[in-house]
Amino acid sequence: MPALVLAQPRIAASLDTIAMTIGEDIRYQIEVQTDSTTQVVFPQGQTFLPFEIIDTTKVDIQKLLDKTLWKRSYTLIQFDSGSYHIPRQRIFVDGTPILTDSLKIEVFSVEVDTLKQPLHPIKPIIEIDKNNAGWWRPYLWGVLGLIGLITLYMVYGRAKKRIEERKRLPPFDRAIQELQALEASELNDQEAYKQYYSSLTAIVRSYLEEEANVNALESTTTELIQKLELLRTAGSLVLQHETISNLKKVLETADLVKFAKAAPGVGLASSDRSAIESVVVQTNKAIPEPTEEERLQNEAYQQELQKQRRRKQFKVAMLSALGVLVLTFGISSYVYGFNQVKDRLLGNPTLQLLESEWITSTYGATPIRMTSPEVLTRIPSDKPNTQTFRLGVLDDPFSLTLRVEQVMGEGEVEADLAARAEGLIQNLESRGATNIFQKQDEYESPTGIKGIAISGSFDWTPAESDSTRKEYTVYFFAENSGLQQIEIVSNRDDRYAQDIIDRLVNSFAFNTDVQ
Repeated sequence: MPALVLAQPRIAASLDTIAMTIGEDIRYQIEVQTDSTTQVVFPQGQTFLPFEIIDTTKVDIQKLLDKTLWKRSYTLIQFDSGSYHIPRQRIFVDGTPILTDSLKIEVFSVEVDTLKQPLHPIKPIIEIDKNNAGWWRPYLWGVLGLIGLITLYMVYGRAKKRIEERKRLPPFDRAIQELQALEASELNDQEAYKQYYSSLTAIVRSYLEEEANVNALESTTTELIQKLELLRTAGSLVLQHETISNLKKVLETADLVKFAKAAPGVGLASSDRSAIESVVVQTNKAIPEPTEEERLQNEAYQQELQKQRRRKQFKVAMLSALGVLVLTFGISSYVYGFNQVKDRLLGNPTLQLLESEWITSTYGATPIRMTSPEVLTRIPSDKPNTQTFRLGVLDDPFSLTLRVEQVMGEGEVEADLAARAEGLIQNLESRGATNIFQKQDEYESPTGIKGIAISGSFDWTPAESDSTRKEYTVYFFAENSGLQQIEIVSNRDDRYAQDIIDRLVNSFAFNTDVQ
């Protein structure tokens, strides 16, 4: 049986023009001819950089006998003049990627005829009053923040003072003092009774837990009475049965008040307070004198409490210091900007380059002088009569490579820039760059030296890291009987790179006799 041979798809990309002006839109069309059963997926998203997509048509499918013709058009636009290449587009045919050809297009600037469209003179500068609206807001927030800090300090100081005063009193004296304070309570409704009995039981439970070492705070009424009976039976706490019985009655009354919303009356409430005071007094008398070993254990316990207090104070101090740092960071970010403060605290490589002490040096046999953040390092060159100097590598956020080529012979030095541009792309690809875009422009330095600038962008993936979009500009000059090529590469999202580039470019000089 003969083998079945599938026809290869035919893919074609076309433009309606190869030249355009800035702001003019062009039509880019992709045609794919396949078998009738084949599925085709066209490019989606912004895959035409440096051109922008402003419109996309629906896929047009035409049946031609046993073939199918797929068509789709894209409307593109560009706002910078220069020579560009529309990148190769990836089409998936039955899941297999196939690339179109790269197409070149020239983008021209729009010439303005000042005779037909006269330009108006520049208007004079008009001084206006400074806008003082909202000047008070930063001061208001500052005052409110200061008031808040002072308030927190005062509240913390008072709370700490009350806690220390309470800790200075022995448990018995503190319990009696708190019971006496309850005498002034006004019992005019059920909520007042509930608060009264809650305080009353909390006082006696806290005292029993601190002084008699009874787990009273987390015990129910029945559990607490049973524990006291066991202690009395064992002789550890010599309490009369009547004292325990009186405590049980008060606790049961308190449970009725808190959970059954009972209101026992002022007389019974006062009698219960007296009963609890009697329980505290009887318990204090029933507690045996501590032995020498117990005293030592208590001292060790107090020392441990002291350590815990010191640790707590240390934590408070650390949190306060952290708060001051956060406040300082917030104010600095408001005044100087978040990015500036963050980059200086965490360190930003390009900011460090920008703010370093720049050095002016002359490089190469056909000399070029420039000012750079660091002295460029000379590296071996594989070409004769060529010298290469470098600052950084492509993995770095910013890198600079200078190549100085000495041309033998007399007369004007000429260079095939088209070949050099193609060689530049090949060089970047060999180093691992992908999705390379490029444009070419004439360039004139601030000192009047003319050259060519080739610029663009590419994707760069460092080892064990995410891909980064980088921008590059390569300046070509033919001065001093030689060729000078300056390659500058930086991360696209780096906010300090352009300042470094401007300072570098403005320092290019070829008349090295003038120092």
